[in-house]
Amino acid sequence: MVTNLGMTTSKLVKTIIFVVLLVAASSYLGYIGRQIGQLGDAIFIRSMDTLYPFIWLLLALVLVAIAAGLVAALVRPLWICFSAFALASLAVLFIWGLNLIGIVLAVLYLLAGLFYSRGVAKGLNERINFSVHPIKDNSTILVMVLIIAVCALFYSGYAAQIEREGFTTPPFVMDIATGIAEGQIETSPGLTPQEKEQAIAEFRQQFEQQMEDAIRPYQRFIPIGVALILLGLLATIVGLFSWLPTLILKGIFAILIASHVTNVVTETQEVKRLTID
Repeated sequence: MVTNLGMTTSKLVKTIIFVVLLVAASSYLGYIGRQIGQLGDAIFIRSMDTLYPFIWLLLALVLVAIAAGLVAALVRPLWICFSAFALASLAVLFIWGLNLIGIVLAVLYLLAGLFYSRGVAKGLNERINFSVHPIKDNSTILVMVLIIAVCALFYSGYAAQIEREGFTTPPFVMDIATGIAEGQIETSPGLTPQEKEQAIAEFRQQFEQQMEDAIRPYQRFIPIGVALILLGLLATIVGLFSWLPTLILKGIFAILIASHVTNVVTETQEVKRLTID
């Protein structure tokens, strides 16, 4: 009786650890997603301050994929997996905010987690030997939902900024236009250096005003376009590194087996087939 109780307690503790890892990884992803949602038009500034959130986002996606793989593969019965993703969804909901967008995105994450857990469990049950392939095969929709959620947060924040402050011409567009104008002004004869500098400043001001006047009727569509471009870039990058979580999981499973945290269990099952007599 004591032995059985000890084994049950040990399994419970390990299960809680895996669930906590998923909630922690999801919370970190939620925090990074909120930072990206606050970038607004700063996304057009070419600096490390803009790049860092996306580097941390890729790390967060890897961590969630690893934690989700551990929970889906090891935690049983399946309803505990569902509960783990429900807790993870609640965690990101509180980080993203108790508003309509936050609720919708958290529900999408929950549904993706449920389908992911069920798909992994089904894939593992259909295999003779344990493999990480069902985890990899079912992770695509989960990761894509998370990327869509982050892009939706960015859209929401950028759209709110444009509504408050209006559209601002991106710095790189101004730099390109100013560079062309400088080349023409520098070759203009009869202008002193001060006059050339003043002409460039006037051009920048006029060009920026003309751009904003031209785009103002369509500025509400700009966050959608930028968010879709961001979605495409993130999906491409994540697709290129989709092998990384699977490789890490292979190493983790090997370590868990070697340290006796998990055991390889051989089961004999009765199989019924229809044959011709």
